[in-house]
This record gives sequence, structure tokens and C-alpha cells, in this order.
Amino acid sequence: TSSLPEQWESHSFDQIYDHYECKAQAEDKSKPIPSLAQWLFLRKQYKEFVDDTITFDDPIPPTMGYSYDESHNTPPFYAKLDPERGRGLYASRNIKRLEVVHHWSGHDVTFPDAYAFRQFVYSLPKRMACDVVDWAWSRKISGDNGPEVICLSINIASLMNSGDGPGEVNVSINSSTSDSFFATRNIGKDEEILTHFVRT
Repeated sequence: TSSLPEQWESHSFDQIYDHYECKAQAEDKSKPIPSLAQWLFLRKQYKEFVDDTITFDDPIPPTMGYSYDESHNTPPFYAKLDPERGRGLYASRNIKRLEVVHHWSGHDVTFPDAYAFRQFVYSLPKRMACDVVDWAWSRKISGDNGPEVICLSINIASLMNSGDGPGEVNVSINSSTSDSFFATRNIGKDEEILTHFVRT
């Protein structure tokens, strides 16, 4: 493991991104979909550096998503590496307009503060650290006036891409406190699932 950079405790997303030189990796369309071992390593590091009481006991492996419902069905998407677009999520069946495609769940993790997030990221190898900086998002978890927390899906849901414009986006959320992504139109089987992300 490399030594921690100076003043790492106060690094912003952009400073972490620059420290690990993540730009090249972000633009690399050939980077592979994480293996089961890599997802499990991320979970191990989260348990070690952030919350040692957490239990990852979902019967659905992170390579297939998470338990979409109480019957432990998988969500209606799968991960695929496209030679032109890179990693992404694709519909595993036809999805109807307004159907919930993905929801934040008990299987997503949160960070109590930015320090915990930095400590976690700097515990990771470079490629994983760049992925996590790309995948993490912030959201309010207790109403519009509540604090924002940093969240992370340690499963293939993190591979959902952002559409280039309103015409490409087919999945959206209602608000910054919403738990669910719903289909904004009918989505055909094997079509890429695209949303609109805003980094705050």
C-alpha cells in the first residue's frame, strides 16, 4: 500500500481523483466489469474502515445486483461490457413505463462523514479507488432539510451510466430524497439503462 498523501483528511472528490490520476481510467472503455472477488474486497474494506457491525447477508451476489424484492428476485438488469460504450447496465427483460427499475436498499452503504469516505478510498488499490470516486453519490436521507450523506452501491447497480441528453435517459428519480429509479418510458430487453447523474 502506498503512503497516504499529505492533508488527505480534507481532500475533495476532485483531489482524490487527481491523486489517483483517474481521468485515464474513466475514459477507458475496455475496463472490465468487477469480479465477485473485487466486490467482496470492497465490502471487506468497508467493514474494516467504516462500519465493523455491518453484515452483507443478501443471498443475491453483487455480480447480479441485490434482492429486488422479498422473494429475492434480481433487479431487471444485468452488467455488460460494450466495446464502444464500456461497462453498463442492460435490461434483462422488457420494462414498462413507470416500473421501478432500481431502488436504494439496505444493501447500499453510507458513510457517516467525509473523513470515513476518504479513509475507505485511500485503503483501496488505485483502480478500485477511481471506481469508487466515480460511483459514489450524495443524497438526503431524512427529507429536504436533512443532511446529505455519501452513498455507495457495492454491486453492479454502480455500473449504471448517465445518458447524453433527455432523449437517451430512460430511468429517473422523483427527488433528491427518493429511493426509487423508475422507467420514464417502455424499455426493451437488452437496451442500456441510462439515467441522469448530477455530482453535488
